[in-house]
Amino acid sequence: MNLCYFLASLLSVIAICPVHAVTSGNSVPIVEVFTTKEQKIRSDAHAESINPDQGIDLQVYLLDGIQQFESALSKKLPTDLKQAKQIALQRLQHLDAKLMAAMQQAAIGLTKATQYGVDRYPAIVFDGQAVVYGVTDVLTALAYYQAWRREGKR
Repeated sequence: MNLCYFLASLLSVIAICPVHAVTSGNSVPIVEVFTTKEQKIRSDAHAESINPDQGIDLQVYLLDGIQQFESALSKKLPTDLKQAKQIALQRLQHLDAKLMAAMQQAAIGLTKATQYGVDRYPAIVFDGQAVVYGVTDVLTALAYYQAWRREGKR
């Protein structure tokens, strides 16, 4: 593998980039994770380190949540278009709260990712100011962010 290519890839994966967003002025750091169902983020393994009582507001957005919703809605539909529409409509009318909440959360995540200019995932955004790409452990990303802030990049 070409060394320049490797270094460029590494920098693109573990990069802290400023994002353009309005911050809340809240003293509790806001951590927003943008990922997919397939790309698991390690956060629950260290739950005591990232729970709100410890001073971090963590929000995880599954960017493929709407696609998952559509897959669930269209699962095992008949090939007949009229029947398929009828069954899909019935499924929509009987959605459970958990599935609706997941779809809503995915839509919010897609909107926020677009507002922040997040262009790949996994991405972890801190206080609407900086994003760490390619890191799947929230605590590792937080350490990168804190080091970046200590260097006066804020």
